Amino acid sequence: MHKIQVGGFIRISKREAERRYNAGETIRFCACKLSPVNIWGCFCDCKRETLSPIASDGFNTVVPRNREFDTLVNAFRFYNCNGEMGRYPAFYVKMEG
Repeated sequence: MHKIQVGGFIRISKREAERRYNAGETIRFCACKLSPVNIWGCFCDCKRETLSPIASDGFNTVVPRNREFDTLVNAFRFYNCNGEMGRYPAFYVKMEG
């Protein structure tokens, strides 16, 4: 995986995203062909302590009442990933500094 930095976010692997999510950090989910900072893109910020919506527009389906990382990934993938936007989610975190 290439090191991608976009608009103050850095892309991380799924394994690292799960580790950071379980540690309480906020992880940005985004379809792999989209930018994590584009207002028209479908992304969501997920944190273990809060129930996160699947998309940031407020109209899409809400994540099931489960805070497990794999459940969030599967729900995001089902509702937001397709041939046009990307078939799998990419994970981003805010860069420090």
